[in-house]
Amino acid sequence: MKKIALILFTLLLLPSQSWAHAWLKLRIATTEYPPFTSTEMEHDGYINHITRQAFLEAGVVVEFTSMAWEDALKATLDGKYDAVSYGNFVRTREDEFWHSKPITAENLVFLSRKDSGIDMWETLGDLKAHTMGMTEGYLYTDELSKYIKDNESVATRKTDKDNINALLNGDIDIFPIDELTGWYLLQSEFSKEQRRELHHVQPFISTITTHLLVPKDQQDSRLVLELFNRGIEQLTLDGKMQRFKRLLKQGFYQNPQKPVNYDRR
Repeated sequence: MKKIALILFTLLLLPSQSWAHAWLKLRIATTEYPPFTSTEMEHDGYINHITRQAFLEAGVVVEFTSMAWEDALKATLDGKYDAVSYGNFVRTREDEFWHSKPITAENLVFLSRKDSGIDMWETLGDLKAHTMGMTEGYLYTDELSKYIKDNESVATRKTDKDNINALLNGDIDIFPIDELTGWYLLQSEFSKEQRRELHHVQPFISTITTHLLVPKDQQDSRLVLELFNRGIEQLTLDGKMQRFKRLLKQGFYQNPQKPVNYDRR
């Protein structure tokens, strides 16, 4: 702990312009989950761009390696990577991982067809008569995860896109997804006519936060966590977090050649 405190104190004394040369390189496991993380997008996706910039605030460079979600968790716990980008806050993961300061906060919503008659809900019990879709391997809120585990009227599919198709085809009635991912998929993968068939069921389920996941049992894990948290704080103070969100909404990560009306560095 004294070593970490000394390093952080030294970093605080140096101006941000001092990071002409990196002093540390980290390996981060990531997944294919556009627009947040993807090797096919500019800067490896929205959240990976933020992650890279947060570490650069402390003169740290990162190398992303993309793999399946479960593989990313296991390989990081095995010491092959320094962190996972990224994960939602899930209380049951806290035995093995530290959650960083939040990177983003998004509403988790239910999607449904407009002709389904599902317009509002108060408790999850209100939805028992409907078939709910879920995406394989995903952890939602603790309450929703328990509901999914305890109910038979749940259908699992491999991807969020598969679940949206199932909604449109009438194979499921309702599907939980974070609002930003839903927006991205509907805009990029579905027609305007298909988008008009769906709506958000009110109210939203909860606000979910995204985090860098840092394994607790590695020697430098605490340092990695503190460096990242400091970088996120600085990006927030500089107003850059809002800039990254605007870049996403304007299509920069999906299409970096698309003109934007402000500095996108």
